[in-house]
Amino acid sequence: MPAAEAQMLKLPAIRQAVQVVWYRAFSELRAEATRTYAGYLWWILQPLLMFCVYYVAFNYVLRNRREDFAVYLFSGIILWQWFSASVQRSARSLISARSLMLQVNLHKSVFPFSIILINSVKFLVTLGILFVVLMIAGYTPSWVWLMLPLVLIVELIVIAGFGCFTAMLSPFIPDFQHILTTVLHLAFFLSGIVYDLANLPERVRRVLAFNPMAMVIEQARAILLHDTMPDATKLIIPVIMGGMMLVISFALLHRFDKVYPKIC
Repeated sequence: MPAAEAQMLKLPAIRQAVQVVWYRAFSELRAEATRTYAGYLWWILQPLLMFCVYYVAFNYVLRNRREDFAVYLFSGIILWQWFSASVQRSARSLISARSLMLQVNLHKSVFPFSIILINSVKFLVTLGILFVVLMIAGYTPSWVWLMLPLVLIVELIVIAGFGCFTAMLSPFIPDFQHILTTVLHLAFFLSGIVYDLANLPERVRRVLAFNPMAMVIEQARAILLHDTMPDATKLIIPVIMGGMMLVISFALLHRFDKVYPKIC
């Protein structure tokens, strides 16, 4: 069969997968709003409550002396929550979709991608709140802010890579989700959310340069808080790590396509 013809045969399957991702994502968003009294407000309340906990702990208990600590902390939490929630929920995406996998033959990447889309919509809502908070705090938007989508695309690549990886691996390791929770707690404190990476010793900064979320958060803050252009060289490692994990995970999800319904 010619390559062009084989490619055409794949297009309906790709189109179907995209449609399923959109349908599952927005169906879940509507369902989430009906499960609680606050509904869609929880998209905003969850990061705000997380912010309040860490603000009290680090500003009043540990006496953080940074003047702009409130907006500094909130910006980091917004970016981290997008990553953390997407990766944690993606890890459960195949297991929770077992009944559907037994009925319909879909590429298994559909399930983590729909979770990532759900959390991306929530992130855009909270990002709007962050913009309002920044302007109230006296941060004036400038043309440099137009570079923020570049950093967010990098984070999306990281989220897709790690999300698909956890989805691919979780069904094979029953205790993986417990391990993942601990790893994410550690990563939270290694990502510079509550402290400035610039204040760390040089050897520590060199190690944290391999933490993709530390680099993403640092460059996003450079744009929003310091009105400076992001350092593209510091975003190379996150792109490479996220891209490689995405390719490997996608290939393994395809490789074990028939196995997942049996082991989930």
